[in-house]
Amino acid sequence: MFTAKNLAGCHVAMITPMTRDLPTPRIDWPRLFELTEQLIDAGVTGLLFAGTTGQSATLSHDEHVEVVLKGAAHAHWYAHEKGRSVQLLAGAGSNSTQEAIELSLRIAEQAPIEALLHVTGYYNNPPQEGLIAHFEAIADALAPRQIPIILYNVPGRTASNLAAETTIQLAAHPNIIGIKEASGDLTKVDQIVAATNPDDFRVVSGEDHLVYEIMRRGGTGVISASANRWPRQFQRLTELATAGQWEAAKELQEALLPCVKAVFAVKNPIPLACMFDTAVRLPLMELPRLNEATRQKALTAIETALAIEQFPCMETEAVSATS
Repeated sequence: MFTAKNLAGCHVAMITPMTRDLPTPRIDWPRLFELTEQLIDAGVTGLLFAGTTGQSATLSHDEHVEVVLKGAAHAHWYAHEKGRSVQLLAGAGSNSTQEAIELSLRIAEQAPIEALLHVTGYYNNPPQEGLIAHFEAIADALAPRQIPIILYNVPGRTASNLAAETTIQLAAHPNIIGIKEASGDLTKVDQIVAATNPDDFRVVSGEDHLVYEIMRRGGTGVISASANRWPRQFQRLTELATAGQWEAAKELQEALLPCVKAVFAVKNPIPLACMFDTAVRLPLMELPRLNEATRQKALTAIETALAIEQFPCMETEAVSATS
C-alpha cells in the first residue's frame, strides 16, 4: 500500500494531449502514451494523471476515468518493460463530496493507481468544518480499497484555503497521507511540518518555484507541472534537496525559474500546450488566440526557457545524504 513514506521526489502533473478536432478537441492517446514513456525514461518518481494540468475540469467523468485507466495501464506496462519503477497517482477532486467519492471509487476499481489527489471545494467555498468532513468522507470511502488520499490546497484557483490547523487535524486520519501545498504560505508549511509525523503525513510543493524552499522546511518533494517539459531537472532538484545538498539545490532551483515563469506565463496548462503543440478545450484558449500583449509576453517567456541548454548540478552520479 502507498503510504506517506512513498510521497517524496518528483511527481509530474501530466498534461492530457489533445487533437485540434472541432468543435471539441479529442484526447490524443498516442501522444499521451509517448509522453508517459518519455517521463518514465527521464527517471521521475511518479506520474499524476487527470489533475488540473491534465485539463480535468474539461473532461467528462467517463473521459476522466479513461485517461487515468489507459494512462496508468500504459505506464505500468512500460515501466515493467524497461525495468523501472514509477508511482501512479490521479486527480479525482470535486466540490461535491458525493461526486468525488463516486469518481474516486470508479478509478480505484479500474486503474492501477496508488493514491488520489483531492482538491479543496471550489466555487461553493466551504467552511473549514465542511472541508474536514469532505476529506474525511472521501478517505473513509477509499480505505477499504487501500487507496490513500493526498490533499490539494490551491486557493489561487479554488478560492478555498485550507488553514494549517485544518490540515493538521486531517493529518490524523490514517488514510490521508499528505498535502500538495500551493498557497505560497511558507509559514503554513512550517506549522504543518512541525505538527505532523513524516512517517504518517508529508508536505509536497504544489508550486514549482518553491520546491527548494518547501523542502528546506521539511517538505519531501513536488507535484510539478513544469516537469512535463523539464523532468530530469525537477527530479534532480528533489534528489539534491533530499540529500541535504542545499547549495546545489538552490542553484538548480534558481536556474529553473525562467522555466517556471514560462509554464505559468498565462493560466496553466496553456503554455505547456504551446510547448507540446497540443490543443486545449474551452473555456481554455490556445496561446495564438489570446490578445497580442498576453501572447507576446508568454511567447517571450517560453522562448527564453527553451533556449536554456544547460542546467547546473545535473551530474548523474548518485547523490549521497549528508550528515
